[in-house]
Amino acid sequence: MTKKIGWAFLVLSTLFFLVPFLIPFFTMSTKMKVAIGGVALVAAEVLFWVGALLVGKETVQKYTKRFFKKKEKDS
Repeated sequence: MTKKIGWAFLVLSTLFFLVPFLIPFFTMSTKMKVAIGGVALVAAEVLFWVGALLVGKETVQKYTKRFFKKKEKDS
């Protein structure tokens, strides 16, 4: 159950990260746009790390190895 909640947090963090890219299309004051963008980015970061904690260390390492493979150096 906690893994499902963790994955949901990870997906939500991605959606919150995309909010600042949509803000310029709204008609509101600049102060409000900056505030919404800042809150969205902070919320995205918090949701990401809480989701990563709930998913578990092994799962994060598995996906990190899959997507961020280190290139071997030729000696």
